[in-house]
Amino acid sequence: MTGRSDAALHHDAQEGRPQSQPLRPAVLAGAVAAVIVGAVGIYALTHPQGGGEGGAGQSVDRRQAVSVATAQLASFSPSVALTGEVRPRNDLYVFAPSAGVRILELLADAGDQVSLGQPLARLDTALADAQLSAAQAGVAEAAAAQLRAADEFTRAQSIADSGALSTEQIAQRAAAAEAAMARLAAAQAHLAEVEARLQGGFVRAPAAGLVIERTARLGAPAEGQALFRIAGGGALEAAVQVAESDILALPRGARAAFTLVDGSVVTGALVRLPASVDVRTRTGEAVFALPRDQRVRAGMFVRGEALLDDRQALSVPTEAVLFENGAPYVFIISEDSFARRTPVSIGARSGDLIEIRAGLSIGDRVAASGGAFLQDGDSVTPVEPAAVAAAARS
Repeated sequence: MTGRSDAALHHDAQEGRPQSQPLRPAVLAGAVAAVIVGAVGIYALTHPQGGGEGGAGQSVDRRQAVSVATAQLASFSPSVALTGEVRPRNDLYVFAPSAGVRILELLADAGDQVSLGQPLARLDTALADAQLSAAQAGVAEAAAAQLRAADEFTRAQSIADSGALSTEQIAQRAAAAEAAMARLAAAQAHLAEVEARLQGGFVRAPAAGLVIERTARLGAPAEGQALFRIAGGGALEAAVQVAESDILALPRGARAAFTLVDGSVVTGALVRLPASVDVRTRTGEAVFALPRDQRVRAGMFVRGEALLDDRQALSVPTEAVLFENGAPYVFIISEDSFARRTPVSIGARSGDLIEIRAGLSIGDRVAASGGAFLQDGDSVTPVEPAAVAAAARS
């Protein structure tokens, strides 16, 4: 059968059953058109057109957009960041004159100013006297042996013509006399060493200065450890870490302001530039002499900056300088909008600018933000800073 009778359709209508209707051609055409329009819209959203007002047939601009900056002279008031600690300029560790000697009395403590040769501790003089007596006895014994050997040689020389002694025997006595003289000299040197080392039974200051540490304990034996630590002359210095890129910017004698833990400031002068650079931290140690100041203590942590002389220097924004294995470089943007990787030599920093000592000329355009994603030879879309600021506000 190809269809239902009118009676059957009428019966379905009375029973409330839905009647099947064939799709009208107009409805079907509208649905297809809606699908096509939606697909076109999705494609337009996911494939933006570049370089024009959205006409058909325009190609997509896939070049990376980078903001550009121009290398130009700027007035620099550069500073170099410094962090480190305070230490004695002449760091002296004082030991006991001999091992095994007990400390009987402490005569100096941390914080005391001492003079050259001043007693710091009194030692057990009984042992010191025994060592001195032994050295003196050694000298006396060597002197007697030398005198005896010299007499024997003199007698041998007096009878040399008689033939009582052979030439070889006379030579042996001469050698014995010389050996005895050498042993006497050694014994005398040992006695002088003992006398100098015992220093009359005291531990003495090797130089004038400030005692900054005392580890000596009353009654304890001096077993080779340092008993006192002295800042020779009382002078202190700041040993600070300087970034590799800032080392060459520091001239000898540069002034630096250091902030102490209480917020107060002391000023130091550069006396030694870094002699080497740590390959891990890329920093070197510089030394600044500090003035005598009651607030400054050895071991204090300090943070500060060295202020350099104002000058005109070629500069670019710091974000334009990139690094690979510690070597700085920039991307120069050519007139035809290609990025060319160029090594540079950098100097001091001042705010958002960094000094370029070599590699660029005045007027060169360099990639600023976005340069980290470039490769040498990339084609780019340069965006001037004013355009970037306008886009950020919109």
